[in-house]
Amino acid sequence: MRNEQEIRALLERYDEGLTSDDEEQRLRQLLTEAESLPSDLQAVARLFEGFAALSGEQLPQRLTTPRRKPLWWAWGVAAAAVVGLFLLVDRAAQPYCYINGVAVYDTELAIASTECLTHLEHLDRSMDILNQLIQTDKNE
Repeated sequence: MRNEQEIRALLERYDEGLTSDDEEQRLRQLLTEAESLPSDLQAVARLFEGFAALSGEQLPQRLTTPRRKPLWWAWGVAAAAVVGLFLLVDRAAQPYCYINGVAVYDTELAIASTECLTHLEHLDRSMDILNQLIQTDKNE
């Protein structure tokens, strides 16, 4: 079985990654033309048949070319996406504060409301001072 010896020698080189393109082609040829092979070489022959089938596969090609849309259509889609994103971001923004349980997104109104809070803070300090004075009067 001269072919079997040649197949095994080429397979050994193939497994080590040492075969040239011509040697790989010869190995495929020997595996497909052999009349009878031992079971281990039959498995290798089926493997190479599978490789050959895979190498022949191609993606299907379109039968017609797709119709191109005009450039203005792309600009319209882009503009709509920007407007949609702006509205989404605007709605997703956190409110600056809440007044009577209503979210306030207007900066000027929020600043005006917080200015009122600073007046309450002054009133709170004044109350602390008064309480301290009352405590000192009681202690004397």
